Amino acid sequence: MKVDQLELELQFIAANARHNLNLIHMNPERVQEMKRERVIGALEFMDGLHEAFEGQKENARLAGRTLGLRTWLKSLLLLILSSPEQKRKGESV
Repeated sequence: MKVDQLELELQFIAANARHNLNLIHMNPERVQEMKRERVIGALEFMDGLHEAFEGQKENARLAGRTLGLRTWLKSLLLLILSSPEQKRKGESV
């Protein structure tokens, strides 16, 4: 599964979890007393997963692990251009 697709699904799930959590807080009688705490815990967990994913994404961006397309292509091109010189070190061209 691609990261972009995972991110979209996680955003969708987190939005639904927040919505359901607000509904439960506004109308606690809609959920059975025995299940209420478990459901609230699960919804808070889903929202927490989204927050953690956003934090990791921000940390990766700040650390420079997510390069822009132009920068990534430049570094790839430099790697390709510099590679043959190291391979032909002993050969005569």
